[in-house]
Amino acid sequence: MSYRVVINPYSSSGRLIPGEERQIVIDGNEHTILVTNLKPSMEYSFTVVAVYADMIGDLATVNGKTSALPRVINFRVIEKGLFSLKVAWTLPLGPLVGYKIYIPRINRPGLAYEQNIKGDVSFHLIDNLEEDEVYTISIYAVYPEGPSDPVSTTGRTLKLTAVKKLLLENITTDTIQARWLPVKGASGYRLTWGSSEGDLQNVNLGEAYQFYMIRGLQAGTEYTVTINPIFGNIEGPVVSGKIMTLATSSVHILRASSITTSSAVIMWNAVQGATGYRLAWGPTPEFMGSDRPRQVALNSSTTSHQLKNLVSNTEYVLSFYVVFGSVVGPGMTATVKTSPLNHVSNFRVTTYTNTSVSVVWGATVGATEYKITWSPTSGRSGTQSQYVDRSTLSYHIGHLNPGTHYTISINAVYRNSEGPAVSLSQKTASPDSEQVQSVKELKIIETGSNSLKLAWKKMSGITGYRISWALLRGGPERTRVVPADATLHVLGGLQESSTYTVRVSTMVGSRQGMPVVISAQTRSKQKSSVTAKPVVISPVTQVTKTAPAFMSWTDTARRTSSQSRTTLAPPTTATTIGKVTATTSPTTTSAAARRLSAPQAMQDGPVCSRAKADIVFLVDESWSIGQNNFNKIRDFVFRIVSYFPKIGPAGTQLQIKHHLREIVFAHI
Repeated sequence: MSYRVVINPYSSSGRLIPGEERQIVIDGNEHTILVTNLKPSMEYSFTVVAVYADMIGDLATVNGKTSALPRVINFRVIEKGLFSLKVAWTLPLGPLVGYKIYIPRINRPGLAYEQNIKGDVSFHLIDNLEEDEVYTISIYAVYPEGPSDPVSTTGRTLKLTAVKKLLLENITTDTIQARWLPVKGASGYRLTWGSSEGDLQNVNLGEAYQFYMIRGLQAGTEYTVTINPIFGNIEGPVVSGKIMTLATSSVHILRASSITTSSAVIMWNAVQGATGYRLAWGPTPEFMGSDRPRQVALNSSTTSHQLKNLVSNTEYVLSFYVVFGSVVGPGMTATVKTSPLNHVSNFRVTTYTNTSVSVVWGATVGATEYKITWSPTSGRSGTQSQYVDRSTLSYHIGHLNPGTHYTISINAVYRNSEGPAVSLSQKTASPDSEQVQSVKELKIIETGSNSLKLAWKKMSGITGYRISWALLRGGPERTRVVPADATLHVLGGLQESSTYTVRVSTMVGSRQGMPVVISAQTRSKQKSSVTAKPVVISPVTQVTKTAPAFMSWTDTARRTSSQSRTTLAPPTTATTIGKVTATTSPTTTSAAARRLSAPQAMQDGPVCSRAKADIVFLVDESWSIGQNNFNKIRDFVFRIVSYFPKIGPAGTQLQIKHHLREIVFAHI
């Protein structure tokens, strides 16, 4: 016994395909069979009949349809060109003979572009297409069993376009940077430039270029720059622009100002076309190691920069560069030296007792605080010190030993650095000095160009007077002892136009009373004087930290004046004391009050001896005025004070107020 299997294919219309019938005979013991070599996506009928030795059994028929071959997957356009499209797909897992790609011809209806491709390729470039056209591209895989169903995608070729947004920037005297947006599909670019007086030059650039630095140009010359994209052998439209190179690309001015111990302001002139600046600084070889080199990048709108955290008394070399985009222009160098750490000026003792010493000093520009140190000269006990704020210009040292010599020093502190020390020696009064009464009614009754005349009240029970004097700004102290019956004394051999500190103490034998201190300034030899103009002030009790004031004065030798004005609170009052008028006003001072008649030369003898007034000096406390202007203000204040022989509640009361607003002092 055996089985006969008859295989018949059918067309898509369901009709039997003649001549395609196949028969397979299998042993009677088999109950299954694998039919191969069928065509994909085709319907078949399978008829099985049992064959015996002497007869044929009944027929059994079943129908089936083979599956379709796998189609190409992930078929897409990956690159567009002016006359080409590049397609790609994913390779199948099974065995493959190849692929076939075809495109209908737009200009030749009914015809198609066809291309056979190997089975191991996953992309293909279709060329010789038309510009700016849409194409439908089809592909099918060819298997040993036959072709798969086709898969299609669409793509549009590029249009011949020009470069967009040609920018000409970062212009210097000899360079121009051209920048543009890339053109899709371009294989490169042609950049051309030239001036009206020179030959044209060009360069061919690859597709990856988006900017190019044009070099070797002439300063102050107008150039025309053009660019066009290249698509293989075809050049795209041209885009052009005009730009003029700079006449100069370096700074002409580089200087330093406002130099302090730790900072300096660097200024320069603006450079047209610059995108920024670069400033570098570091110690010169002579000061190498004192500080580290540093640099900073600044924007084009900046024309000054403050260098901070510098080392005092150090010379720095400055290197300044103009930046044009990514190009650094020519540099310029200069040097600047920071100020040394100043020592404190006018350090002196004002009063002392048997257990204390009071010292004062002048303000030091740039100091952030002061350090006062004291210890017995003999070294029998330890050294003590105290830090005070920069606004403090006096200090009272207490809890000292009577009759002991002390060495007192002061340092100006600049942030973390200390300036040089200034020292003096002072002996506290002996325990019995308090039993000796002090001199009374000490005053200056006459000032000369080289002399000062002192007067005091005669006192009983004393054996003499000890007079000591020295320059306020520093210098050796001179001492003289006069008899007990003296009530006047002339200090001679003094410097003209100089302020002196005078100390007078009574003496009983070897004992000495507490000294009384007074300051006065000698006259100038010139026939000139300082005559007070109207001074706008307020009573001492009404002045605050920010109290404004108007001050003006005239130096008869220069015939010039300077004024400053601010506002005081109402009401308006006026008090005339000798030649000095004090006025308070809610807003301004009248023009008549600001004008002053021709100054009169001062006569020899006491000045303002009968004057009794409250006077306030408004002084600029900002560091920016500098040491020179500070000295002028200080000397002016002391000169005015010296004209009033009696200071205190019974005479002239004085007060100094500080301010931070700008008030201009000139010719003082």
